[in-house]
Amino acid sequence: MKKSFYLMIAAALALTFANVSFADDAKDEASDAPKVEETVFNADVPEEGSVEDYFAFIKKVQSQKNLMAKPRPTNQRDFLLRVVTVLKACNKATDKILAKDSLSKDQITEAVKAKVEIINSLSRFDSSYKDEFPGVIKLCKDNGLDEFAEELQEKLDVQKFVDDFMTALQSGNADNAKKVLNEVIEKAEKKGKKISPEYADGLGFILQFTKEIYEKDQADKIFAKVIDLFTSADNNEVVWQGRGLRRVQLPGNEMLVGGTFIDDTEYKAEDYAGKTVLIDFWATWCGPCRGEIPNVKKLYAFYHEKGFEIIGISSDRDVETLKKFIEKEEMPWKQMMRDKALVADGQTMGAYYGVTGIPTMILIGPNGKVITINARGRALEEALAEIYGPMPEEKAADEADDEDEE
Repeated sequence: MKKSFYLMIAAALALTFANVSFADDAKDEASDAPKVEETVFNADVPEEGSVEDYFAFIKKVQSQKNLMAKPRPTNQRDFLLRVVTVLKACNKATDKILAKDSLSKDQITEAVKAKVEIINSLSRFDSSYKDEFPGVIKLCKDNGLDEFAEELQEKLDVQKFVDDFMTALQSGNADNAKKVLNEVIEKAEKKGKKISPEYADGLGFILQFTKEIYEKDQADKIFAKVIDLFTSADNNEVVWQGRGLRRVQLPGNEMLVGGTFIDDTEYKAEDYAGKTVLIDFWATWCGPCRGEIPNVKKLYAFYHEKGFEIIGISSDRDVETLKKFIEKEEMPWKQMMRDKALVADGQTMGAYYGVTGIPTMILIGPNGKVITINARGRALEEALAEIYGPMPEEKAADEADDEDEE
């Protein structure tokens, strides 16, 4: 099978009303187009059939055409019921396949992978389907699919510790939440450089809540430990997760800044001491980045004399293109090319802090510590107003609002 049917099943869950048309039957009748007999939806799993028959059934029943077969879903509830019906039918069909004797390793692999995707999707609607995973893991081991069994077991372990941590956190039991977090970190340390992206994903997720159960100093130490673990991993995806955590940890801490500006001058920390500095990762070809420019220019014009500075970190490849754009848009602040914004061990600022998307706008306060890593739009305006006071028009608008309330 060149196209894995279990990927098509996952795609079915992604369908929304934006790309699914619940056309009225009357429209079909009014159309002058030649009539085509439509398929009537049927998800009844055949009681008997060959392995190939059941694979074909799964492909057929989960296809978009059959999801839209008559009777058509007319609302989101009906559509979700249709999806669940399809998934349950496919799950039963995989069981029929796996119950067969003398399956080839390829057939077992395809069926097992299909079943994993199916019950993973079904568990979003009914958590009891998670109970099928242990049996699938045993099936993998019994049929020599040890690597896949290990991957699946890792996913289950990750889901369990995330669930355990969030349950403790939501119930207000900080001690239990700390216990789960410490156990997860200990296991991650034992994995060392071999830590998987799945495990890193789960640990990274719960790490974001660390400051809710620890004082800042202790939370920072835990972050630092995990960041060191991730950034020294063999897997590049895990390394970047570690760098992203480094960025997440920035609020309340200092940020490394360095490099050479496009006018060939070097960044000097003393030039920005005591000032509020916006670090703007952007590019001339980035639509959302360009969308931020008018607001940033307005804020810069008013707050610059009060101590507001901006350092642009451009992802453009050609410096002349950047210079022409800056001149056209009248952007008076300093700019660096991304590959010239160097910090620790020759890493770029973007790589060091795991910046994978633009615009990324980080605001550093007058005390040298990061205020926010999401300084876009209104967030930037509010932060600057809190430091230096509101802009005149905002102050007038606030006073008008107060008068209306009176």
